[in-house]
Amino acid sequence: MTVFWILSAALTVLLALVIILPLMRGRAESSESRNELNTRLYRQRLQELKQESEQGLLEDDAALQQELQKSLLDDVVGDEPAARRGRSPLVLISALVLVVLVSYGVYWQLGAHRQVAEWQRVSAELPALSRHVLIQPDETVTDQDVRELMLALRTRLHQDGDDYRGWLLLGRLALELRDGETARDALDKALKLTDEPDAVRVPYAEALAMTGETLRAEQLVRGVLTRQPGNLEAWSVFAFMALQQNDFGQAIARWQQMLEIMPADHPRYAMVQRSIAFAEQQAGSEQSPVTGPRYQVEVNTASSVPYHPGAVLFVFAVDAAGGEMPLVARRIERPSFPMTITLSNADAMVPDNNLSSREAVVIKARIAPSGNVTDATDAWEGRSGVLDTDEDSQLSVLIDTPL
Repeated sequence: MTVFWILSAALTVLLALVIILPLMRGRAESSESRNELNTRLYRQRLQELKQESEQGLLEDDAALQQELQKSLLDDVVGDEPAARRGRSPLVLISALVLVVLVSYGVYWQLGAHRQVAEWQRVSAELPALSRHVLIQPDETVTDQDVRELMLALRTRLHQDGDDYRGWLLLGRLALELRDGETARDALDKALKLTDEPDAVRVPYAEALAMTGETLRAEQLVRGVLTRQPGNLEAWSVFAFMALQQNDFGQAIARWQQMLEIMPADHPRYAMVQRSIAFAEQQAGSEQSPVTGPRYQVEVNTASSVPYHPGAVLFVFAVDAAGGEMPLVARRIERPSFPMTITLSNADAMVPDNNLSSREAVVIKARIAPSGNVTDATDAWEGRSGVLDTDEDSQLSVLIDTPL
């Protein structure tokens, strides 16, 4: 905060100099410029009189020269009166006070000093927040407490970002608040710093699934379970991934696998049993599991694409054999790039007219400033190559073509 006030004071002084110096120099420079102009005109007219005298056009050139000199003396601008010079410091001090008052007054009304003060308060309370939320939690812990702990932790990690445990903790807190993007970014850093990657891969996979990178998330969890078949956290995340896709049979099978390797007195045993009961109940309803291909699409924009605050992103698949009618589609408001989404038959426009009903598809990503996918005004688009519908795929689409 001290650095902020020093910099703000320096900028205020600079602004004052920008305003005051022209006031101090303006009149003097104006007077000098006028005197220089009068002098040049005098010399020019004197040269003309000399030429006219040599040509015999003048009778009394001496009198004309004296008259010209008198005219020059009359036009010369002298120094300001003493009274005017005496008032100058008062004018300068008034201007300086006005600059300071306006600068800090505007900041007080429109600046973020309250947010900065709150940030500093929270950052200073990192040990107390850690005890309250992590070490000695009770029923008084709120989401706001968790957010404040995340803010304090991010501040510390900004200063000392080599502690993978800190990034792992930040990622897990973000998962608790369902903040998938923050969790993904934090756990990605933790994964790069740790010597025990499997300890990070499972929560990282959960964050990826939350942000739409389902295929990559499944690959990470499968890899962990191959190396650690008794990893209960991995089985739990794996089961919830299936539940998110309405694949209740797969979710039940994965939870049952957890029960086989979990002792009956385990604190989570009853919870897993309730999860199985819930999935069995849902399996008996009209919902059916999502089948067919899944496409994990990373969407980004070229540097030439203009920014429109109200633009909407549409990601959809069309038949590669022809036709512009979307088979499946996703609509994302206020997109931030790059972003990753997963397209599947769950996103079908018409239930029976989906990805599985075609041999190959093309995926398109379109930014529509109007919010209407059919309006080509200022819209930009990108498309993939031809994709088979008999397997899952991961791909990237760059929006770079105006419509």
